[in-house]
Amino acid sequence: MMSVLEQRHIVECAFLPLVCSCSIDGSESVTIQIRDPVTAQVYLNVSGISRADLSTSRQISQLVMQLRQDLHMLNSGTVKRHA
Repeated sequence: MMSVLEQRHIVECAFLPLVCSCSIDGSESVTIQIRDPVTAQVYLNVSGISRADLSTSRQISQLVMQLRQDLHMLNSGTVKRHA
């Protein structure tokens, strides 16, 4: 399994230029928060991800892809409400 630092680095860098914070608690549960780099507005906050589910680069890639889709859907919803 990858180290905690490797997992965090991969996930956090995947969302640049947004700010992504990845934290892992004592029970190996991962929380990912994605924020605007200027306003610090939280776009997405996901918790309860098992660290074991991020043991390979493929699993991390799938999670990143899913979170990007979630961000896109949230952004699309915001655009529709303002239109």
